[in-house]
Order: sequence, then C-alpha cells, then structure tokens
Amino acid sequence: MTVGFREVTFAAVADRLGVGQATVYRHAANRDELVRLGLEEAVSGFAWPDLTGRWDSLLRRWAVASWRAWEKHPGAVFAISRGVIPPSIVGLADRIGGALVERGFIAADAVLAVDLVFDLAADNRRGVEALDTIREPGETAARGGVEHGWRTAPVSPGPEGRHEVRAEMVRAIRVEPVEWFERKLGVVLAGIAQELAPRQEETP
Repeated sequence: MTVGFREVTFAAVADRLGVGQATVYRHAANRDELVRLGLEEAVSGFAWPDLTGRWDSLLRRWAVASWRAWEKHPGAVFAISRGVIPPSIVGLADRIGGALVERGFIAADAVLAVDLVFDLAADNRRGVEALDTIREPGETAARGGVEHGWRTAPVSPGPEGRHEVRAEMVRAIRVEPVEWFERKLGVVLAGIAQELAPRQEETP
C-alpha cells in the first residue's frame, strides 16, 4: 500500500489512484474499512514462511516474519491494535494454530501460544515505530532521547551490579531492534516449551 497506513485518507487514496473520492467511497464506507482493505492487500501479498518443522522453529519463523511484515508497512500494527483486522490475519492465525494442534498441542494451548508470539511481535514493532519514526522535518527520533536519559541519569545507590545493569540497558536501546525482539522471542518460546507444548511432539 503505497500511501502508508499513517497517512490513509480518502483524499490520499483517491489521489494516488487517480480517481474521485466518490469512487473510493464505493469500496469503503469509512476510514477503518479503507485501512482494512489496505491491510488485506499487505498481508495477502507478504511472503509468509511455510508450516514445516518442529513447533518451536515454526513459531519462531512466523513471529519474525510478522515483525518484518509490520516493518515493511509502517503504521499497520497500530491499526491492527485498534481492532482493524482483515480476514487474512484471521486466516493466518487459523493456519498456525492448526499446525500446532497437528503437533500435539490442545487447541486452547495452541491459541495461547500463537497469541503470545504475535502479541510480542506487534508490541515490539509499536515500540520501535514510536522510538524511531520522524514525523516532522527537523524532528529527531525519540530513541536518542531515551538513550540520553539512561546515560545521564544518576545511578541510584543500591546493590552491586547496578552500573553493569545501566550499561546493558543502554546497549539494549542501541541494538538492532529485530535482534532484541528475537532475544525476547527466545524467552517466550522457552516458556511455551515449559508450560504449553506437548511432552512428545507429534509429526503432522
């Protein structure tokens, strides 16, 4: 969607397509429906991974692909978080949840596992966009201010190790966002393995 989800208006879409706004209104009754149509196009056109392999590698691939999909379409994850859900996303959740059931998960645990990893991807992308998006000429991204705050705030008195913790926090702010996401994802997948996954995985 070339207009961009943050800038979606009937006027912008009509101008991009070279048609009148009345033509666009015939396809979408309001802005949310217009965004839903754009999301459907974006999600349907994305190169999603296959459903092969163990449940953990499958969930990892799909979670990272989800992160990359929202990276490719700035603003999309904010629309989804408001409840603007295209049918294609429902279909993806069905497919991934079904793949987990084939591998021995009960349906309720499959849903919880899918929700955990895709919520993590969406939440992380929202944070990245909030920190890195520059909306006005001359504006600086918020990430620099966050890093400055952690670098310059006095270190409180307390247990040994607090200086190392501060340094690690600054490093976390500066690391490539997808790398930090994948580290979080590893922790979530370990939790799913401990609490939700079948003890003996079935082969689909």
